[in-house]
Formats: sequence, C-alpha cells, structure tokens
Amino acid sequence: MVPEADVVVIGGGVHGASAAYHLARAGKSVALIEKRTIGSGSSGASGGIIRSHYSTEPMIRLAHRAATRWPALAEELGRPVDYVRNGLVVVVDADDAPIMEEVVGTQRRVGVDTGTIVPAEISRWIPDFDTEGVALAAYERQAGYADPYSTAVAFAQRARELGAEIYQETTVTGIEDGPTARRVVTGGGSIRTPLVVNCAGAWAPSIARMVGVELPVRPGLLQMTAFDPRDARWHRASPTWLDLTTMTYCRPDAAGYMLAGGGKAENAVIDTEVVDPDAYPSRPPVEFEAEIGENLTRRCPWAALTRVRSWAGPDGNSPDFHLIVGPVPGVPGYFQVVGGSGNSFKLSPATGEAVAEWVTTGTCTYLDLEAFSITRFAEGRPFRGKYKMHIIG
Repeated sequence: MVPEADVVVIGGGVHGASAAYHLARAGKSVALIEKRTIGSGSSGASGGIIRSHYSTEPMIRLAHRAATRWPALAEELGRPVDYVRNGLVVVVDADDAPIMEEVVGTQRRVGVDTGTIVPAEISRWIPDFDTEGVALAAYERQAGYADPYSTAVAFAQRARELGAEIYQETTVTGIEDGPTARRVVTGGGSIRTPLVVNCAGAWAPSIARMVGVELPVRPGLLQMTAFDPRDARWHRASPTWLDLTTMTYCRPDAAGYMLAGGGKAENAVIDTEVVDPDAYPSRPPVEFEAEIGENLTRRCPWAALTRVRSWAGPDGNSPDFHLIVGPVPGVPGYFQVVGGSGNSFKLSPATGEAVAEWVTTGTCTYLDLEAFSITRFAEGRPFRGKYKMHIIG
C-alpha cells in the first residue's frame, strides 16, 4: 500500500471510481479503497437508466451535464460501458399534468432535448402502449441506458492506467487526524492524505463517523427484476418508460428483456426500511416481482412475460433521496458523494468531474454545491420533487 496520496477515495462504485478517474486525469495521486470489489454494491444492482427528467433545476442541470458525457464515455475510457441512446417516455395522470408542463419547460430552458406529447403519440415509440389514466406524457430524446458494473470497472481501470492505486477487498478501519494530513487506516496498511472522499454507498455513515460527521443516510435496498416479453414490439432500442401513476420504470437491455423496478409497495416503505448492507437479501420478495409484472402488462398488454431473473443490492438513502455532495463545514480534508438512493448512477460522469474540479479549483461548474450540501437538511431546504412521486426529483 502506498504511504501517501493526494486524495484517498473510499468506495469503488460508479461515483468513487469516477472520482478516482477524474482526479487521476487532473494529475492527482489517488488511492481508491473498496471493501469488496469494484461495482459490487448498489452500482452492480442499478437499473442503469440515464435521464434528465427531474423536476428541480439543480438536478436537471447535473443530470443534463452527465447525459452529454455518456455518448463518448466508452471512447474516453477505452472500454465498453454498453451505452445505448433509446429515449424516455414519462406518463402522468391529470393531477400531475400541469407539473409536467412546468418541469419540461425548465428542462428545455436548461438544454434538455425533450417535450410534452399527447398520450396517443406514445405508440410512435412503443406500439400498442395502453394509455388508460394517462393525461399527458413527455418524450426525452437524449435519454439512454448503460451497464452500471461495466461503467464502474471502466472508470477504475482507466484510473489505474493514469496512475491511481486501487485496493479491493480492503476495509477502512479508521481515519486518524494528523498535524497536516489524515491517515486512512485499513487492514492492509495506512495512507497519509490531505483529503478523504467518501463514496461508500450504504457504508458511508460509518466512514463519515470516523471524521466526526453524522451522516443522515440509511442503508436501503435497490431492487430490480427482468422479464422476457416474448414480443417483437419490445427490443433493445425501445424507449425507457416511467409510469408515475404506478411508480414503475422499465427499460430494455441488450437481449431485449424488460428490466423494471419501483412500484407502490417499494415506495411505501422506502422512507422507513433499513437493511443490513452486509447481510441483505439477494433477491426481491415475490410480491415485488408480481406487482412489477402486473404494472408492465397493464401498459404493454401484449407482453407474455416470463421472469428471467431478479436481484437486489444495498444502497444509501438520504432523507430526500438525493445525493449529498461536497465538503462539510468545520471538517477539513473531507468531501462526500453519498446518499444516491438508487437514483444516481446516471450522474456518475458529472459527479466525478465535480470532485476533480473542486479539488483543483475550489469550485464546481455543473454541480450546485449549496443545493447538494449536507447543510440543506439543517437549513430546511431539502430537495422535494414536484410530482406526487416526489422521489423522482
């Protein structure tokens, strides 16, 4: 283990690996420490959806910046991330229709290639999509999807090529203060550094406590299921769709399956559920799979669904289900990108860029540090999505 580094990044998911890559690209010496393997936590369980359809401007701007990076990311990293630009359809009921008009206007002002459409137009992209109860829809042309595990690995491997040291199967046991730098202690040795970046996902609160920060992040469960629709109307280039009436999202994959998650049952407990990130169920309950299957066939009644597989992974949920990003007042030598709540894979090219920009210049161009700061909770300004399904952002 190297004796010192300019930055020690803790957590080898997409945010940590992206931070390591961007820091190494900026010329910093970096050590990335992961207690398991790269992409083995929430990143490996993510649905991999890339969208800019959010209802608050700081999130729209951050997601849009990330979206502009995705098309060329594989070439930049020299490895596949399995990115596909397939578009996104979002559907809402009559109560949310005025909200959609407002947020799509904000998205367009920011630069997102999107617009509202009448429900009947959805059939242009998803034939025979059932629009019962749908009052309005939006279509985002620049949306897409990518493989989260491949992305985390690509970031990490490119970081290593640029000089970053990567330590897997290595647990951080303590962070000690020193006169000019911190010492990150692990089972395999220690590293002196002036800056620790916490990207530890579900384990982020324990890392934060090592520097005296009480992080309002609860370990939660990210759940997904995959069905074979056995119908040519659905294929790898079909658009992702997000049904806010049932809180369900669905995207294709390379094999033409329907990868889906959400649902009302999951969202009913997301505010209170706490899981052990070291002993979580590897598969969602059958009730989750049944609800998601029903929601898929409600909109796509032609889909003769066969469940292919289901999976789950630990994640860290912040109180408002948005990332907490930035330094903490009164805690020098510490920065965090935590609490993504199953909602932040898509942002990883922009969050890593923001970490490197802050380290090298003290500012962030595309990420609003005040909006994403941990101080927003104490100051009464948490994110609150405008839709009834507020966790969409």
